[in-house]
Amino acid sequence: MFDERAALKIRLEQLADSEIRILREFRQERENIMLRLRELDQSSSEIHSLKPSAKPINVGKSKKMHTAALNILQKKLAPVKGTDIQHFVEQETGYKVANITTFMNTIQRKFSEVRKLDRGLYIYEKE
Repeated sequence: MFDERAALKIRLEQLADSEIRILREFRQERENIMLRLRELDQSSSEIHSLKPSAKPINVGKSKKMHTAALNILQKKLAPVKGTDIQHFVEQETGYKVANITTFMNTIQRKFSEVRKLDRGLYIYEKE
């Protein structure tokens, strides 16, 4: 006799087979895409090696931005809002701060004098 339990077991086996088949298809497609990307990178690098690079390397961008942020923090004796730091850095350097929290976390790691007081408030404290 065919009962619901047997039907559910059969359906589970079908799902397992389908999962395996679909994973194989995804893996194959991923390999094909990676192969094509490698081919494109290789042909692109061959073209780029033939012509000189016109893009200037901007090594000091983050250093300029960090210096500007430190300057405003050192000048102000009170806590400074992250958005104020962001506007100041953008005005001083001309570079856009994509994410002020990430930017300030980097500064805090580099400079132990910079401390986060509260949500969005930073201060420069000499030890």
